[in-house]
Amino acid sequence: MKLRPQSLFGHTVITIAATLLSFAAVVASVAFYFVMIPVAERYADDFAAVIVSAAHSLQSLPEEMHAELRQQLLQDHGLTTIEQTGELDKSSLADSYYPFFSNALARRAGEVLPVFESEAGSLVWVDVPAHGKVYRLGFDKERLGMNPPVVLILAVAVGALLTFLASLVEVRRVVGPLSRLSAAAQNLGQGRKPKPLPEDGPDEIAALARTFNKLSSDLQEMSENRTVMIAGISHDLRTPLTRLGIAVEMLDDNPSPDLIARFRRNLDAMNKLIGQFVQFSQGIEDDCPTQLDLWQMIESAAGELVRDGVDLRLHRHDPPCAYFADAESLLRVLLNLLENAARYGPGAPIDVELHCTEREVCIEIGDRGPGIPADQVEAVFRPFHRLEKARGSKTGGSGLGLAIARQLAAKRGWTIELLPRDGGGTVAKLGLPPAQRLCSHSVDSWQVAASR
Repeated sequence: MKLRPQSLFGHTVITIAATLLSFAAVVASVAFYFVMIPVAERYADDFAAVIVSAAHSLQSLPEEMHAELRQQLLQDHGLTTIEQTGELDKSSLADSYYPFFSNALARRAGEVLPVFESEAGSLVWVDVPAHGKVYRLGFDKERLGMNPPVVLILAVAVGALLTFLASLVEVRRVVGPLSRLSAAAQNLGQGRKPKPLPEDGPDEIAALARTFNKLSSDLQEMSENRTVMIAGISHDLRTPLTRLGIAVEMLDDNPSPDLIARFRRNLDAMNKLIGQFVQFSQGIEDDCPTQLDLWQMIESAAGELVRDGVDLRLHRHDPPCAYFADAESLLRVLLNLLENAARYGPGAPIDVELHCTEREVCIEIGDRGPGIPADQVEAVFRPFHRLEKARGSKTGGSGLGLAIARQLAAKRGWTIELLPRDGGGTVAKLGLPPAQRLCSHSVDSWQVAASR
């Protein structure tokens, strides 16, 4: 059976306790040797001097003044004087202060003096010789019961106990969140969704909780997206496959050009859907950013849709500006946003605006479609999510365009917002961090040599 605790809290408690006990022992030893022993020796020497001086005073004064002197000694020093009534045997008192007192008496008197306890055990008696006479002086045993190290040890022990209790509180404050994090991580590892951790406490603990909550949310979203993608792919592939099956049944020895064109359209639809699925699953590798002319980038992306008959109106409000970014990723995001606007705002012109100032760098794409309800703005970024009615299956598309655009933008620090447009429709706003903008003069090409 293991006696050592296995928890972090138990290990920490034992470490703190052992450290404090060692510290208390060292402090007590040092204080006893360098403080308490010198103090005890000084106190014993002073008291022994009083006793020896009292005996010599009694011997030197006339008998008629002894009564007054005895009264003064009792009042000032707690000393009782009586006549000697026989020899005294040396007593071996066990009190810790006795060795200091006995040594001090021997130094002051010039010889070892006998010390004994009274039969009642409340007084200690000493026979002190003075010029041929011996005087017996007694004092309360409590005078030898003084034990200075106990006071020091008690003070150190109380301080160590308070420090230990304060340490326990602080350790509990740190270990508690870590224990909750450990339990949540186990639940996450077993496939269960843990409850969000409280994001409070010290900055490091709060940051760790926020990171874990974000990781848990991302993993949960990835799991949901995987399920949705599998279902979406199987659903969206079923339609062109069904069409192909019907077309195969209609094949003859001389298929018509129209039938062959239908084959190609269905194959293209499946190929595009699978390509978007792969893009979303794998994203895009980080390429070295290059210096781009944003306006030429917009014209390049818009040109592909204009060739397909989409009515695009481009508006540039600021002088041309160069931007430092991954051209392939930016072009893909622009194309997805433009295709999304063209798909859900058919027949109406699409306005594309570039804003390039010191405060913001953004591209706005506005359509005249039915718009997006406020409670569905975030949902449309999920894979295969389509709004009912206007953005249903009749509009076509895989439901992956916005998800891919958001994924690429988030990976590179860009932002995508879907905002309601004045007069109806939606504005897709692609925000680019101004810190990545290099300058405000145009370049000869929208893509130049990469800066290595």
